[in-house]
Amino acid sequence: MKRAEKNKLIEWGFTRFNRFFLRYHFEQIHLWKDSKEIPNKRTLFLINHSTWWDPLLIFYLNDQIVQSEGYAMMSEKGMKKHPFFQKVGGYSINAELRRDMIESLQYSIQLLNEDKTVWIFPQGQEEHLEKRPLEFFSGTAYIAEHSEDVNVVPISLYYSLEHSRRPNVYVRIGEPVKNSSFSSLNRKELSNLLEDLATKQLDELREAVIQERHNLFDQQFRRWKEQ
Repeated sequence: MKRAEKNKLIEWGFTRFNRFFLRYHFEQIHLWKDSKEIPNKRTLFLINHSTWWDPLLIFYLNDQIVQSEGYAMMSEKGMKKHPFFQKVGGYSINAELRRDMIESLQYSIQLLNEDKTVWIFPQGQEEHLEKRPLEFFSGTAYIAEHSEDVNVVPISLYYSLEHSRRPNVYVRIGEPVKNSSFSSLNRKELSNLLEDLATKQLDELREAVIQERHNLFDQQFRRWKEQ
């Protein structure tokens, strides 16, 4: 397992590159927040994973919206291919090796208990955007149940080609699920609860995009030329 080795100078540079890169490639980034207050400590963010763009978007969301000391779990294969992410808060997990996997899960819990935020793709790999239901690996519930006073926040990402040359990104940040609301559940029940919440939220986001319900979204994240 490879732990994060944050470098402030690299983070500073990547933050600015990433803002420009996303604004150049996407027409708009639309944000729908279920809660006015998004916790930025002791919070486990769960994001559906369907494209190469997802890690860049969660880095952008943490930079621009959540503004936390954030860390992100990524596959061992992905870390080896893109070791740069280790310098901006990425750490690895290898689900094929039990010892390595447990170490990664314990590291996630440690970060949360130190008031950090942890961002993970609970599906464990890229899946088609329209695949249902969302299925989470059991480590997601393990992290949540072993962390002290943790919030769990589902984030839905949906990509859409509409009335412009560039695609749009729609983001929904769900209501925080507080530890007190799931502390009595066993791991399987908790995993099912989180899967159901994330699936329902993604489906509602998809329907809002199809129906062009733009009033639900914050439009401040328009393309770079408008900022």
